[in-house]
Amino acid sequence: MELKGKVALITGGAKRLGKAIAEALADRGASIAVHYRTSAQEAEATAGIAAEKGVRAFTVRADLTVEDEVREMMETVHHKMGRLDIVVNNAAIFYRTPWETLNGDVFRTFLEANVTSVFLCSYYATPYLKSTTDGVIVNITDTSALRPWTQFLPYCVSKAGVISLTVGLARLLAPEIRVNAVALGTVLPPDAGDGDEWAEKMKSRTLLGRIGTPQDAVEAVLFCIRCSYVTGAIIPVDGGRWLK
Repeated sequence: MELKGKVALITGGAKRLGKAIAEALADRGASIAVHYRTSAQEAEATAGIAAEKGVRAFTVRADLTVEDEVREMMETVHHKMGRLDIVVNNAAIFYRTPWETLNGDVFRTFLEANVTSVFLCSYYATPYLKSTTDGVIVNITDTSALRPWTQFLPYCVSKAGVISLTVGLARLLAPEIRVNAVALGTVLPPDAGDGDEWAEKMKSRTLLGRIGTPQDAVEAVLFCIRCSYVTGAIIPVDGGRWLK
């Protein structure tokens, strides 16, 4: 229960990786704010699971590309919980964008959803995080930022922006707030995966010859939170895919 007394906000915490992170933090005693935009039912379920572990938990809705909604979300979390110690910027959009389908609107959509949202959440959380003894921001990015996939270019560029933002915020907000990022490979199949063929293809692209798990990502997030002498780190959790 090393996080007992801490309050954590997880964006996109309703399902998939966000849910796994929320549950792991609740397991370790942190009270949880589960952010969602459209997945209200799933967010309530995740908050319910966290509450069953004996911590305070609630849901909060916001469109993270709308500045006023992000500011109000942070105010709500602080008002309900009395503090904010940890922000995990997990929410993002991801879908295939072949070159012939691209235009400025598509590119801006990815930048706003995946980079501007992280900036806004970090910016409006900063006053509350600075008032704690060890404020922490953990950003979820992707190793495709380092070796972009041609069919997902706006996504990869947006995740590269998250890496740059992480390093910049670490320098700007030290020593009061630590800022790190976890750069993921495949730790979950897509919502509509392609079965065994897809899985074998993903395995062959890693050095470790296997697909990761949500727990692999969770362990990296926990390291970023626990290790008080780490800031500005980008931790790859992709089985060595970016090296291959």
